[in-house]
Amino acid sequence: MNYKQCVIFREIAKTQNFTKAANQLYMTQSAISHAVKDLEEEAGTQLFERLHRSVKLTPAGALFLREIQPIIEAFESVEARLPSLEKQPPVTIASCITYAQIALPQLLHCFTKTHPDVHFKVQVFPASESITRLESGEADLAFIEGHVLQSSFQAKKIAEYRLCVVAAPAAEVTEVSFAELLQQPLLLRERGSAVRETFESAAVLKGYKLFPLWESIDSQALLSAVKGGFGLSVLPYPLVQEAIQQGKVKEVKVKDWRSVNDISVVMRKSRYHFQVLSEFWQALDAVDELPPNV
Repeated sequence: MNYKQCVIFREIAKTQNFTKAANQLYMTQSAISHAVKDLEEEAGTQLFERLHRSVKLTPAGALFLREIQPIIEAFESVEARLPSLEKQPPVTIASCITYAQIALPQLLHCFTKTHPDVHFKVQVFPASESITRLESGEADLAFIEGHVLQSSFQAKKIAEYRLCVVAAPAAEVTEVSFAELLQQPLLLRERGSAVRETFESAAVLKGYKLFPLWESIDSQALLSAVKGGFGLSVLPYPLVQEAIQQGKVKEVKVKDWRSVNDISVVMRKSRYHFQVLSEFWQALDAVDELPPNV
């Protein structure tokens, strides 16, 4: 087995077609087929199931792909940096929206004070998309909300925040039960976001369904709608704390519900970790949690 065979195998798995893989790699189909044949002979088992116009991985093939993926990524990472090895590679971060708004800029600023040559490339996504970017190798690490279940990741909790229900200052509602809250016009984050999933899970466990009036990927847009009197929203307390203190919105107490979301930093166990990334990961052990009462 050699590196080129692994790249060919990955491309076939991606395109599910020998011809398409050959075109993408600028190789002949014969060369592609020969490489797979050699791999299967060495493995002693079939790695692809040949279909009429496509192929798909066998269970053995899927296992082989998981094994070689981090090796290929590590090689490609070094290859990409080869022309400028004297320079520090940027640390690529995928961050959930909440942490990017609350604390990430300050965190990176503090780190670069002691590491002035380090550069960061930051992309802000919903938590689910951040995980996808991490899995695909497009991000070195991710800041996400909620629990991390994948065994292929190493993760550590660095913060937490509570969810807060807010309304316009003139709204008559000040304290409600969870059931009464669901009768109000709700302005919620999109499905798939950690805030929405936490709130929706609580509703389902209590036997309710959500029918939001507004849905948005932008917490600030929802906060503006709350200020305009369009309804109530469930948002991270750190994002609305200042607006509450300034009297632009008010917090609505929910008598029988309180929820806290964790924020964790996540990195793939198998991914090649260059020195700067390892140093940044270790520095996160000293990160203070979000301010009290969040």
